[in-house]
Amino acid sequence: MGGEKMEPKQGETIIAGVLFKRKFHWYCTERALWKMDYRRLYDSYHDRYRREGKGEAAFVKEVGSFGEFISSRYRIPVLDKDTAKEFLKQIAADEISAGELAYMADRAEVQGAIQPELYVNFDGRQLYAADTAERFEQYAPAGWQTARADFRSLIPEQERFWR
Repeated sequence: MGGEKMEPKQGETIIAGVLFKRKFHWYCTERALWKMDYRRLYDSYHDRYRREGKGEAAFVKEVGSFGEFISSRYRIPVLDKDTAKEFLKQIAADEISAGELAYMADRAEVQGAIQPELYVNFDGRQLYAADTAERFEQYAPAGWQTARADFRSLIPEQERFWR
């Protein structure tokens, strides 16, 4: 998102482990960025507005057009292997090392407060969300393998920052 580096804040940010072109990286970003199919997300918001009896004008005023909506994620409608390079370039400032995460985890007031919530493997088209995470798998691109599961064993050993 540019500017100042984000720090993990429960409910606001997410710690996502990403495998792309056989290289693993951690990112701490806004949660919504990882709802990978923004068309599906936009449509779900639209459906919710209809169910709540809100009109089209209210929806467009509050959420915006689809073009405006995807501008919040660098104009990338579907985050997948084809768009990952551009997306990861845009969030490069949000990359965080395992060492930084381990330091934060050690200093956290609550044991286990700093935990990975998402594993995205662009190479293998896989998205795994921790049981505590919101339903990111609902917004995975078509053809992706998704699960709500403990994915920590998939993380390279040298990148495991938790205790």
